[in-house]
Amino acid sequence: NALQRLCIMRCLRPDRMTYAVRAFVEEKLGAKFVEARMVEFDKSFKETSSSTPVFFILSPGVDPLKDVEKLGKKMRFSTDNGNFHNVSLGQGQEVVAEGA
Repeated sequence: NALQRLCIMRCLRPDRMTYAVRAFVEEKLGAKFVEARMVEFDKSFKETSSSTPVFFILSPGVDPLKDVEKLGKKMRFSTDNGNFHNVSLGQGQEVVAEGA
């Protein structure tokens, strides 16, 4: 069955798990659960506050920074103005994130 194929893939080809899980989800839940969709940054921003940060959990190769900067400029936020801070979280970025 599909779950067994996924387990075997995990053992034999862990580098292919992203694709295998995508195929599994599409087979079991439907294509709408694996289709890429655009984030409506205006809407996301309206659902946040100064005490509610926004986190993007991304697939490899996806970079929403240009869209976020575009929304920021529309609202007069930019790195040049000193009121826009972009922090990509990863190893060793805790201090940078806490300072932002």
